[in-house]
Amino acid sequence: MRSITIFIFFLTCLTTTAAANAVPKQGMQFFEGSWQELLDAAKKQGKLIFVDVYTDWCPPCKQMDKEIFPLKEVGDTYNSMFLNYRLDAEKGEGVAIAGKYSVKAYPTYLYLNAEGTLLHRAVGFQPVASLTAHAASAMSAGAGGSSIASLEKEFKEGKRDPVFLRGYLKRLAELELDNTTVLNAYVEAMPAAKLASPEELAYLGENISGIRSNALVFLMDHYNSLPAEQKKKTAASLYSKTLYNAAGMAWKEGRPLELKQVITYMEMLEPVLSVPQHAGINKSKMLYYGMVKDLAKLKETGYRMVGRTMDIPMDSIRREDERLYQQIMQPFLTGKQDSTKVPGFQEEKQFIINQYSRKLSTVLYETATAFAVSLDAGDTALADALLWAERVKLLMPPAPAIDSLVNKLRITAPPKN
Repeated sequence: MRSITIFIFFLTCLTTTAAANAVPKQGMQFFEGSWQELLDAAKKQGKLIFVDVYTDWCPPCKQMDKEIFPLKEVGDTYNSMFLNYRLDAEKGEGVAIAGKYSVKAYPTYLYLNAEGTLLHRAVGFQPVASLTAHAASAMSAGAGGSSIASLEKEFKEGKRDPVFLRGYLKRLAELELDNTTVLNAYVEAMPAAKLASPEELAYLGENISGIRSNALVFLMDHYNSLPAEQKKKTAASLYSKTLYNAAGMAWKEGRPLELKQVITYMEMLEPVLSVPQHAGINKSKMLYYGMVKDLAKLKETGYRMVGRTMDIPMDSIRREDERLYQQIMQPFLTGKQDSTKVPGFQEEKQFIINQYSRKLSTVLYETATAFAVSLDAGDTALADALLWAERVKLLMPPAPAIDSLVNKLRITAPPKN
Protein backbone atom coordinates (compact mmCIF):
# COMPACT_ATOMS: atom_id res chain seq x y z
CA MET A 1 0.00 0.00 0.00
CA ARG A 2 2.81 2.40 0.86
CA SER A 3 4.51 1.62 -2.47
CA ILE A 4 1.33 2.44 -4.37
CA THR A 5 1.02 5.75 -2.51
CA ILE A 6 4.61 6.68 -3.37
CA PHE A 7 4.04 5.75 -7.02
CA ILE A 8 0.89 7.89 -7.22
CA PHE A 9 2.70 10.83 -5.59
CA PHE A 10 5.59 10.49 -8.07
CA LEU A 11 3.20 10.29 -11.02
CA THR A 12 1.34 13.39 -9.79
CA CYS A 13 4.60 15.33 -9.56
CA LEU A 14 5.55 14.36 -13.11
CA THR A 15 2.12 15.37 -14.42
CA THR A 16 2.21 18.70 -12.59
CA THR A 17 5.72 19.46 -13.85
CA ALA A 18 4.81 18.61 -17.44
CA ALA A 19 1.73 20.81 -17.27
CA ALA A 20 3.75 23.67 -15.85
CA ASN A 21 6.35 23.29 -18.59
CA ALA A 22 3.63 23.27 -21.22
CA VAL A 23 2.38 26.68 -20.14
CA PRO A 24 4.48 29.41 -21.79
CA LYS A 25 6.02 31.95 -19.48
CA GLN A 26 4.28 35.30 -19.51
CA GLY A 27 6.13 38.57 -19.75
CA MET A 28 9.09 39.60 -21.84
CA GLN A 29 11.46 36.79 -22.72
CA PHE A 30 15.15 37.64 -23.22
CA PHE A 31 17.56 36.09 -25.69
CA GLU A 32 20.57 34.38 -24.08
CA GLY A 33 23.87 34.61 -25.91
CA SER A 34 26.53 36.99 -27.22
CA TRP A 35 25.86 40.16 -29.17
CA GLN A 36 26.88 38.53 -32.45
CA GLU A 37 24.67 35.54 -31.74
CA LEU A 38 21.79 37.96 -31.15
CA LEU A 39 22.33 39.65 -34.53
CA ASP A 40 22.61 36.28 -36.28
CA ALA A 41 19.40 35.04 -34.65
CA ALA A 42 17.54 38.23 -35.60
CA LYS A 43 18.55 37.80 -39.25
CA LYS A 44 17.53 34.15 -39.24
CA GLN A 45 14.14 34.86 -37.63
CA GLY A 46 13.47 38.08 -39.55
CA LYS A 47 12.88 40.07 -36.36
CA LEU A 48 13.87 43.46 -35.01
CA ILE A 49 15.85 43.69 -31.77
CA PHE A 50 14.90 45.31 -28.47
CA VAL A 51 17.79 45.98 -26.05
CA ASP A 52 17.34 46.94 -22.40
CA VAL A 53 20.59 48.71 -21.45
CA TYR A 54 20.83 48.77 -17.66
CA THR A 55 23.21 48.96 -14.71
CA ASP A 56 23.14 47.13 -11.38
CA TRP A 57 22.69 50.37 -9.39
CA CYS A 58 19.87 51.92 -11.45
CA PRO A 59 16.53 52.12 -9.51
CA PRO A 60 14.25 52.59 -12.58
CA CYS A 61 15.98 49.59 -14.19
CA LYS A 62 15.04 47.45 -11.21
CA GLN A 63 11.49 48.75 -11.24
CA MET A 64 11.10 47.86 -14.92
CA ASP A 65 12.34 44.33 -14.11
CA LYS A 66 9.88 44.00 -11.26
CA GLU A 67 6.75 45.75 -12.50
CA ILE A 68 6.72 46.02 -16.30
CA PHE A 69 8.72 43.34 -18.10
CA PRO A 70 6.90 40.43 -16.37
CA LEU A 71 3.44 41.61 -17.53
CA LYS A 72 1.57 39.42 -20.02
CA GLU A 73 0.58 42.29 -22.31
CA VAL A 74 4.21 43.40 -22.54
CA GLY A 75 5.33 39.89 -23.36
CA ASP A 76 2.58 39.45 -25.95
CA THR A 77 3.76 42.57 -27.79
CA TYR A 78 7.52 42.32 -27.49
CA ASN A 79 8.00 38.56 -27.82
CA SER A 80 6.15 38.54 -31.13
CA MET A 81 7.79 41.66 -32.61
CA PHE A 82 11.37 41.55 -31.29
CA LEU A 83 14.23 39.46 -30.08
CA ASN A 84 14.64 40.96 -26.61
CA TYR A 85 18.08 41.35 -25.05
CA ARG A 86 19.50 42.66 -21.78
CA LEU A 87 22.83 44.47 -21.72
CA ASP A 88 24.78 45.62 -18.64
CA ALA A 89 26.43 48.87 -19.74
CA GLU A 90 29.27 48.48 -17.24
CA LYS A 91 30.28 44.86 -17.82
CA GLY A 92 31.75 42.76 -20.60
CA GLU A 93 30.91 43.65 -24.17
CA GLY A 94 28.14 45.90 -22.87
CA VAL A 95 30.67 48.70 -22.28
CA ALA A 96 31.65 48.97 -25.95
CA ILE A 97 28.11 48.45 -27.26
CA ALA A 98 26.67 51.13 -24.97
CA GLY A 99 29.39 53.47 -26.21
CA LYS A 100 28.66 52.67 -29.84
CA TYR A 101 25.03 53.72 -29.41
CA SER A 102 25.88 56.77 -27.24
CA VAL A 103 24.03 55.48 -24.18
CA LYS A 104 24.30 58.15 -21.47
CA ALA A 105 21.38 57.36 -19.12
CA TYR A 106 19.79 54.25 -17.64
CA PRO A 107 17.73 52.46 -18.50
CA THR A 108 18.03 53.13 -22.23
CA TYR A 109 16.03 51.05 -24.68
CA LEU A 110 17.50 50.49 -28.14
CA TYR A 111 15.41 49.28 -31.06
CA LEU A 112 17.58 47.88 -33.85
CA ASN A 113 17.27 46.03 -37.11
CA ALA A 114 19.10 42.74 -37.64
CA GLU A 115 22.17 44.60 -38.95
CA GLY A 116 22.44 46.50 -35.67
CA THR A 117 21.23 49.82 -37.12
CA LEU A 118 19.43 51.95 -34.54
CA LEU A 119 15.80 52.62 -35.47
CA HIS A 120 14.42 54.13 -32.28
CA ARG A 121 15.39 54.76 -28.66
CA ALA A 122 13.69 55.53 -25.36
CA VAL A 123 15.05 56.39 -21.92
CA GLY A 124 13.82 55.90 -18.35
CA PHE A 125 10.95 54.12 -16.68
CA GLN A 126 8.21 53.32 -19.20
CA PRO A 127 4.61 52.41 -18.31
CA VAL A 128 2.99 49.71 -20.44
CA ALA A 129 1.25 52.18 -22.77
CA SER A 130 4.50 54.05 -23.47
CA LEU A 131 6.46 50.86 -24.01
CA THR A 132 3.82 49.67 -26.49
CA ALA A 133 3.95 53.01 -28.32
CA HIS A 134 7.74 52.80 -28.58
CA ALA A 135 7.42 49.33 -30.10
CA ALA A 136 5.06 50.69 -32.76
CA SER A 137 7.42 53.60 -33.49
CA ALA A 138 10.33 51.21 -33.91
CA MET A 139 8.38 49.02 -36.32
CA SER A 140 7.50 52.00 -38.51
CA ALA A 141 10.96 53.62 -38.30
CA GLY A 142 12.52 51.10 -40.66
CA ALA A 143 10.13 51.92 -43.49
CA GLY A 144 10.44 54.72 -46.02
CA GLY A 145 13.27 56.92 -47.23
CA SER A 146 13.74 58.61 -43.88
CA SER A 147 14.99 55.45 -42.17
CA ILE A 148 18.48 55.79 -40.77
CA ALA A 149 19.61 52.77 -42.77
CA SER A 150 18.53 54.25 -46.10
CA LEU A 151 20.09 57.63 -45.21
CA GLU A 152 23.34 55.93 -44.27
CA LYS A 153 23.33 54.03 -47.57
CA GLU A 154 22.86 57.21 -49.62
CA PHE A 155 25.60 58.96 -47.66
CA LYS A 156 28.04 56.12 -48.27
CA GLU A 157 27.19 56.25 -51.95
CA GLY A 158 28.34 59.89 -52.02
CA LYS A 159 25.19 61.99 -51.66
CA ARG A 160 26.29 65.36 -50.25
CA ASP A 161 23.73 68.04 -51.03
CA PRO A 162 23.07 70.26 -47.98
CA VAL A 163 19.32 69.53 -47.84
CA PHE A 164 19.96 65.79 -47.68
CA LEU A 165 22.71 66.26 -45.08
CA ARG A 166 20.44 68.38 -42.88
CA GLY A 167 17.80 65.64 -43.01
CA TYR A 168 20.39 63.03 -42.10
CA LEU A 169 21.68 65.18 -39.24
CA LYS A 170 18.13 65.63 -37.94
CA ARG A 171 17.59 61.86 -37.88
CA LEU A 172 20.91 61.28 -36.10
CA ALA A 173 19.94 63.89 -33.50
CA GLU A 174 16.58 62.19 -32.93
CA LEU A 175 18.41 58.94 -32.25
CA GLU A 176 21.08 60.71 -30.15
CA LEU A 177 23.88 59.27 -32.27
CA ASP A 178 27.26 60.82 -32.98
CA ASN A 179 27.05 62.91 -36.14
CA THR A 180 30.68 64.00 -36.56
CA THR A 181 31.23 62.39 -39.97
CA VAL A 182 28.02 63.78 -41.44
CA LEU A 183 28.50 67.24 -39.93
CA ASN A 184 32.04 67.34 -41.32
CA ALA A 185 30.58 66.58 -44.73
CA TYR A 186 28.09 69.42 -44.27
CA VAL A 187 30.91 71.87 -43.49
CA GLU A 188 32.78 70.72 -46.60
CA ALA A 189 29.67 71.06 -48.78
CA MET A 190 28.85 74.64 -47.73
CA PRO A 191 30.58 77.75 -49.13
CA ALA A 192 32.75 79.34 -46.42
CA ALA A 193 31.05 82.75 -46.68
CA LYS A 194 27.58 81.24 -46.18
CA LEU A 195 28.78 78.98 -43.39
CA ALA A 196 30.03 82.06 -41.51
CA SER A 197 26.56 83.65 -41.44
CA PRO A 198 24.87 83.91 -38.00
CA GLU A 199 22.16 81.47 -39.11
CA GLU A 200 24.61 78.79 -40.19
CA LEU A 201 26.82 79.28 -37.13
CA ALA A 202 23.76 78.86 -34.93
CA TYR A 203 22.90 75.66 -36.83
CA LEU A 204 26.39 74.30 -36.26
CA GLY A 205 26.17 75.15 -32.56
CA GLU A 206 22.92 73.23 -32.23
CA ASN A 207 24.23 70.13 -34.00
CA ILE A 208 27.81 69.62 -32.82
CA SER A 209 27.88 66.36 -30.86
CA GLY A 210 31.63 65.78 -30.51
CA ILE A 211 34.84 67.73 -30.30
CA ARG A 212 36.54 65.93 -33.22
CA SER A 213 34.51 67.99 -35.62
CA ASN A 214 35.48 70.50 -38.28
CA ALA A 215 32.27 72.32 -37.37
CA LEU A 216 33.50 72.97 -33.82
CA VAL A 217 36.76 74.52 -35.05
CA PHE A 218 34.93 76.67 -37.61
CA LEU A 219 32.34 77.80 -35.07
CA MET A 220 34.89 78.74 -32.42
CA ASP A 221 36.96 80.62 -35.02
CA HIS A 222 33.85 82.73 -35.79
CA TYR A 223 32.27 82.73 -32.31
CA ASN A 224 33.06 86.39 -31.57
CA SER A 225 31.19 87.49 -34.70
CA LEU A 226 27.88 86.25 -33.26
CA PRO A 227 25.33 88.68 -31.77
CA ALA A 228 25.37 88.81 -27.96
CA GLU A 229 22.18 86.80 -27.44
CA GLN A 230 23.28 84.15 -29.92
CA LYS A 231 26.63 83.91 -28.16
CA LYS A 232 24.89 83.09 -24.89
CA LYS A 233 22.63 80.47 -26.47
CA THR A 234 25.46 78.84 -28.43
CA ALA A 235 27.77 78.80 -25.40
CA ALA A 236 25.20 77.09 -23.18
CA SER A 237 24.48 74.46 -25.83
CA LEU A 238 28.13 73.73 -26.59
CA TYR A 239 29.10 73.48 -22.93
CA SER A 240 26.27 71.18 -21.85
CA LYS A 241 26.05 68.97 -24.94
CA THR A 242 29.69 68.66 -25.92
CA LEU A 243 32.54 70.32 -24.05
CA TYR A 244 32.01 69.29 -20.42
CA ASN A 245 31.58 65.59 -21.23
CA ALA A 246 34.44 65.73 -23.72
CA ALA A 247 36.76 67.14 -21.05
CA GLY A 248 35.98 64.26 -18.70
CA MET A 249 36.48 61.69 -21.44
CA ALA A 250 39.80 63.21 -22.55
CA TRP A 251 41.03 63.05 -18.95
CA LYS A 252 39.75 59.50 -18.44
CA GLU A 253 41.42 58.26 -21.62
CA GLY A 254 44.69 60.16 -21.01
CA ARG A 255 44.59 62.71 -23.83
CA PRO A 256 46.05 65.93 -22.34
CA LEU A 257 46.34 67.84 -25.64
CA GLU A 258 42.67 67.26 -26.36
CA LEU A 259 41.72 68.27 -22.83
CA LYS A 260 43.80 71.45 -23.16
CA GLN A 261 41.96 72.39 -26.37
CA VAL A 262 38.57 71.76 -24.75
CA ILE A 263 39.52 74.03 -21.84
CA THR A 264 40.59 76.73 -24.30
CA TYR A 265 37.15 76.63 -25.89
CA MET A 266 35.49 76.65 -22.46
CA GLU A 267 37.42 79.76 -21.51
CA MET A 268 36.18 81.51 -24.65
CA LEU A 269 32.59 80.76 -23.61
CA GLU A 270 33.07 81.42 -19.87
CA PRO A 271 31.93 85.08 -19.78
CA VAL A 272 28.36 84.13 -20.71
CA LEU A 273 28.12 80.81 -18.83
CA SER A 274 26.44 80.22 -15.46
CA VAL A 275 28.12 79.89 -12.08
CA PRO A 276 27.73 76.07 -11.98
CA GLN A 277 29.28 75.92 -15.44
CA HIS A 278 32.21 78.01 -14.21
CA ALA A 279 32.72 75.37 -11.52
CA GLY A 280 32.78 72.69 -14.21
CA ILE A 281 35.47 74.59 -16.09
CA ASN A 282 37.59 74.83 -12.93
CA LYS A 283 37.18 71.10 -12.38
CA SER A 284 38.35 70.40 -15.94
CA LYS A 285 41.36 72.67 -15.42
CA MET A 286 42.25 70.90 -12.20
CA LEU A 287 42.15 67.53 -13.96
CA TYR A 288 44.40 68.87 -16.72
CA TYR A 289 46.93 70.41 -14.35
CA GLY A 290 47.10 67.11 -12.51
CA MET A 291 47.75 65.23 -15.77
CA VAL A 292 50.64 67.49 -16.81
CA LYS A 293 51.99 67.96 -13.27
CA ASP A 294 51.54 71.73 -13.21
CA LEU A 295 51.25 71.66 -9.43
CA ALA A 296 51.19 75.42 -8.89
CA LYS A 297 48.16 75.87 -11.13
CA LEU A 298 46.57 72.72 -9.73
CA LYS A 299 46.70 74.18 -6.23
CA GLU A 300 45.59 77.62 -7.40
CA THR A 301 42.55 76.13 -9.15
CA GLY A 302 41.76 73.79 -6.26
CA TYR A 303 41.73 76.57 -3.68
CA ARG A 304 39.56 78.65 -6.00
CA MET A 305 37.08 75.76 -6.26
CA VAL A 306 36.87 75.25 -2.51
CA GLY A 307 36.62 78.99 -1.85
CA ARG A 308 34.99 79.66 1.52
CA THR A 309 33.15 76.33 1.70
CA MET A 310 34.93 75.38 4.92
CA ASP A 311 33.69 78.57 6.59
CA ILE A 312 30.06 77.44 6.43
CA PRO A 313 29.00 76.18 9.91
CA MET A 314 27.77 72.60 10.15
CA ASP A 315 24.44 73.63 11.67
CA SER A 316 23.82 76.02 8.74
CA ILE A 317 24.50 73.19 6.29
CA ARG A 318 22.06 70.87 8.07
CA ARG A 319 19.36 73.56 8.12
CA GLU A 320 19.74 74.08 4.39
CA ASP A 321 19.55 70.32 3.84
CA GLU A 322 16.27 70.26 5.75
CA ARG A 323 14.87 73.29 3.92
CA LEU A 324 15.60 71.84 0.50
CA TYR A 325 14.27 68.44 1.54
CA GLN A 326 10.97 69.90 2.75
CA GLN A 327 10.69 71.94 -0.43
CA ILE A 328 10.97 68.85 -2.62
CA MET A 329 8.76 66.70 -0.37
CA GLN A 330 5.97 69.26 -0.01
CA PRO A 331 3.82 67.94 -2.90
CA PHE A 332 4.06 64.42 -1.48
CA LEU A 333 3.35 65.48 2.11
CA THR A 334 0.24 67.42 1.02
CA GLY A 335 -1.04 64.60 -1.17
CA LYS A 336 -0.70 66.50 -4.45
CA GLN A 337 1.69 63.82 -5.67
CA ASP A 338 1.84 60.10 -4.93
CA SER A 339 5.35 58.87 -4.18
CA THR A 340 4.34 55.30 -5.09
CA LYS A 341 3.84 56.48 -8.66
CA VAL A 342 7.39 57.84 -8.94
CA PRO A 343 9.83 55.19 -10.23
CA GLY A 344 12.61 54.45 -7.73
CA PHE A 345 11.32 57.04 -5.25
CA GLN A 346 12.57 55.28 -2.13
CA GLU A 347 16.02 54.75 -3.63
CA GLU A 348 16.21 58.36 -4.80
CA LYS A 349 14.96 59.72 -1.49
CA GLN A 350 18.37 59.21 0.12
CA PHE A 351 19.87 61.65 -2.39
CA ILE A 352 17.50 64.49 -1.51
CA ILE A 353 17.80 64.21 2.26
CA ASN A 354 21.23 65.85 2.22
CA GLN A 355 21.48 67.51 -1.17
CA TYR A 356 23.20 70.69 0.07
CA SER A 357 25.72 68.61 2.02
CA ARG A 358 26.22 66.50 -1.10
CA LYS A 359 26.84 69.59 -3.24
CA LEU A 360 29.49 70.94 -0.86
CA SER A 361 31.02 67.52 -0.32
CA THR A 362 31.42 66.93 -4.05
CA VAL A 363 33.62 70.01 -4.40
CA LEU A 364 35.66 69.16 -1.29
CA TYR A 365 36.06 65.49 -2.21
CA GLU A 366 37.07 66.12 -5.83
CA THR A 367 39.60 68.77 -4.88
CA ALA A 368 41.06 66.76 -2.00
CA THR A 369 41.34 63.74 -4.29
CA ALA A 370 43.15 65.76 -6.98
CA PHE A 371 45.62 67.02 -4.37
CA ALA A 372 46.11 63.56 -2.89
CA VAL A 373 46.82 62.04 -6.31
CA SER A 374 49.17 64.73 -7.67
CA LEU A 375 51.00 66.46 -4.81
CA ASP A 376 54.16 65.12 -3.23
CA ALA A 377 54.04 63.84 0.34
CA GLY A 378 54.69 66.63 2.80
CA ASP A 379 53.27 69.39 0.58
CA THR A 380 51.58 71.86 2.92
CA ALA A 381 48.48 71.92 0.70
CA LEU A 382 47.84 68.29 1.67
CA ALA A 383 47.07 69.46 5.21
CA ASP A 384 44.18 71.51 3.82
CA ALA A 385 43.13 68.58 1.63
CA LEU A 386 42.94 66.44 4.78
CA LEU A 387 40.67 69.01 6.44
CA TRP A 388 38.43 68.99 3.36
CA ALA A 389 38.25 65.20 3.30
CA GLU A 390 37.47 65.05 7.03
CA ARG A 391 34.63 67.55 6.48
CA VAL A 392 33.24 65.28 3.75
CA LYS A 393 33.35 62.38 6.19
CA LEU A 394 31.25 64.39 8.63
CA LEU A 395 28.75 65.52 6.01
CA MET A 396 28.16 62.29 4.10
CA PRO A 397 27.10 58.75 5.04
CA PRO A 398 29.97 56.30 5.60
CA ALA A 399 31.69 55.27 2.37
CA PRO A 400 34.89 53.27 1.74
CA ALA A 401 36.13 55.80 -0.83
CA ILE A 402 35.95 58.65 1.68
CA ASP A 403 37.65 56.60 4.39
CA SER A 404 40.41 55.64 1.95
CA LEU A 405 41.02 59.27 0.99
CA VAL A 406 41.19 60.42 4.61
CA ASN A 407 43.60 57.61 5.51
CA LYS A 408 45.86 58.40 2.56
CA LEU A 409 45.99 62.09 3.41
CA ARG A 410 46.72 61.37 7.07
CA ILE A 411 49.85 59.57 5.89
CA THR A 412 51.02 62.08 3.26
CA ALA A 413 50.00 65.41 4.81
CA PRO A 414 52.64 67.21 6.90
CA PRO A 415 52.12 67.02 10.68
CA LYS A 416 50.01 69.75 12.26
CA ASN A 417 51.95 72.41 14.15
